[in-house]
Amino acid sequence: MRILIRSLLLVLLMAGAVACDYSPEKKTTIAVVPKVDDATVAAAKAAALAAKDTYDIRVRWDVSRYPTAEAQSELIEKLVAAGVNGILISCLDAEGVTEAIDKAVAAGVKVATFDSDAPLSGRSFYIGSDNAAAGTLAATMLQSLCGEAGRPTTGIGLFGGIERDTAVQMRLKAFLTTVPDTAALYWSGDVPADGKTQVTDFLTQNVSLPVNGVVFLSGTTVADGPENIARLDSLCRAATDNNGAAAAAVFFDPSEAVVEYVGRMPHCAAIRQDYEQMVSQGIERLLKVIGGEAVTETEVYTPVEVVR
Repeated sequence: MRILIRSLLLVLLMAGAVACDYSPEKKTTIAVVPKVDDATVAAAKAAALAAKDTYDIRVRWDVSRYPTAEAQSELIEKLVAAGVNGILISCLDAEGVTEAIDKAVAAGVKVATFDSDAPLSGRSFYIGSDNAAAGTLAATMLQSLCGEAGRPTTGIGLFGGIERDTAVQMRLKAFLTTVPDTAALYWSGDVPADGKTQVTDFLTQNVSLPVNGVVFLSGTTVADGPENIARLDSLCRAATDNNGAAAAAVFFDPSEAVVEYVGRMPHCAAIRQDYEQMVSQGIERLLKVIGGEAVTETEVYTPVEVVR
């Protein structure tokens, strides 16, 4: 009998412990996934980390091991397994990560995109630049810079990161509509060392073209400063050929080093996105989606500015 009573008391105590769970309430967790983790996205990272205190949530900053669709898809799967509530992702390759995004959504994780979209996926919304408009802006800016230097807008070298990056492709298409006469197009795969080699080789092989301008459709190659790329610095300085006039250069997604560079070079400009707004507003909207609110806008555009 005593054993029975003790057993009943133990059961009641255990039931009470379950009913009175005093463990800390689990916070909502959002993972922010950029394409790269370098100086070009410093503002995005700062905004992501600031959201922890602003919304009293957990925020992860995760980047794939390699700049490939396969690695980014693998990361999405790991985040789902880790139990995150939402993912705000800048897609390296829209087509390549769509399946992983759709699987995450099917598993109950809310997904949104920023900077670079995957429009055919099940993501809730995209927040970022109007990349077609940004491409046109870059083209007209280059024309203006070449005009300042007394050069034609021809012999232009174009340098991009990931070839299937939706944002970069939209910029490129709009740019070529306005400035079709280009000398070459290179893709670095967002590997800085490869990108630097491509720039130097292009400028070396086309020294007599002449090269009247260069455009960087993404910022990773020059994140640590254009002066660190052989021949690019001399191209942009006023002591080059063509009666001493420097060539023109336009840089997308500039790091602080690039902003400083264009500020002291004669015919350079940067096209800067508002990463802070993308991420802070992206997290805010994603929290509403996680909370059950309906999405009224599936595409939200943030500002783009020219920096000189």
